Amino acid sequence: MIEILVVDGNAEHVLLVKKCLSNHYYVAVTVAEDGEQALLLLTSPDYRPNLILLELNLPRLHGHEVLRRIRRRNQTVPIVVLSGSRSQEDVSRAYAAGANMYAEKSWDPDAFRRTIQAIAQLWVTPLAAARAAHAT
Repeated sequence: MIEILVVDGNAEHVLLVKKCLSNHYYVAVTVAEDGEQALLLLTSPDYRPNLILLELNLPRLHGHEVLRRIRRRNQTVPIVVLSGSRSQEDVSRAYAAGANMYAEKSWDPDAFRRTIQAIAQLWVTPLAAARAAHAT
């Protein structure tokens, strides 16, 4: 099973992400509603996600700081910043802090769904194929 950590305080977006991913992949989605909760989860030796989807505009601890702290501990887990921010400064800061990809959230549910499907094609499909290859 592929473990995905979604760090987002917007319950509606989290639900859409879960629906999109679980319809096409064998995944477990864990949700952290804020940056502090995400960092706490990631300190557990028993929790190692295969992919992190990170919103920047989080309560309690901004996504840029969460990203920096994750990268201090883990250089390998893919992190996709999935944010409503269209600021070029946010994009640049995210990549400078170690994001593997930056995708803009759309407020249109169909466009948001397509964005999640594209992220899944880029990140989840190869993980699933690698897992299947190791299982045989």
